[in-house]
Amino acid sequence: MVKLAEIAAASGFSIPVVSRVLNPKPDRAVKIAPATRELILATARKMNYRPNRNAEFLKRGRDPVIGVFLPGFRNSLVTDLVMGISDAARNHGFPVSFFFRTDFAGYRDFILETSGRRNCGLVTYPYFQVDRATVELIEAYCANGGKMVMLNADRSLYKVPHIGINDFSGGKIAAEHLLAHGCESFLLVKGCSARCRGFSETVRRAGAELHAGAEDPDYYRFIVEHCRKSSGKIGIFTCADRMAAALHGLLLRAGLPLGGRIRLVGYDDLFLAQYLSPALTTVSQPFAEAGAMAIDKLVDLIYARPVESVLLEPRLIVRETA
Repeated sequence: MVKLAEIAAASGFSIPVVSRVLNPKPDRAVKIAPATRELILATARKMNYRPNRNAEFLKRGRDPVIGVFLPGFRNSLVTDLVMGISDAARNHGFPVSFFFRTDFAGYRDFILETSGRRNCGLVTYPYFQVDRATVELIEAYCANGGKMVMLNADRSLYKVPHIGINDFSGGKIAAEHLLAHGCESFLLVKGCSARCRGFSETVRRAGAELHAGAEDPDYYRFIVEHCRKSSGKIGIFTCADRMAAALHGLLLRAGLPLGGRIRLVGYDDLFLAQYLSPALTTVSQPFAEAGAMAIDKLVDLIYARPVESVLLEPRLIVRETA
């Protein structure tokens, strides 16, 4: 482990000055020149300095571990979150403990267990139908001094910082792409409400025909028949790549090629999307960035620094189906 004395020797400043710069809760009455601060921080980064969180939090009577609750899905979105969270936590010198579930009972157990361990803070992504019991659980945790950052949750429900992704914008850019390629009628497989709104409002503003239906075999059959009978250019948007993958196979088996008269756009940019043939055009969510930012915000909360919620923008990944 790199010591303060080594950073002091490498930067040319005294140990007390280096200590003040690297202290996560510095004495605000002591002024450090910006150039001095930047030089010391750059030297510390170059030497891979990591603060001793165990010693620091032992004095506070807390565990330095950050608890993380994520959906229990085996897909690339969760992998991106784990990687972003892990990298950022390592950079800050905090160990991380992961918990994967998709129900309220699991979420409640996670909150109660981590509260008992007196973790330094939590990053949570509650992937289930949120009700008043969930809100009360989070409010009680925070009222007892707990620090929490939420991922991809409804900001209207929680009084804690959020890192979200602009799903409305994701639906909008999908519609704009299909309109730009001359699609005249549109089919929407419904899912996330914000994605649906972004897509449908953009299409309707353009004065185009739109038909929307639920994710079920009957609607999928309707889409295939509509594409078979129509001679115009059709744009199809699904709120998740799993829906797009199902339609992808059905349309091809019906002898309806994708990427020309019929264009298909998914959402999530799952690992399979690039390997479908033809490869799936889809909306990518910056989950690795979101995970890293959640840790950055949580560390700011732990050290009583100002924290604001953030809404990240998705981007369209153009491949062969659209």
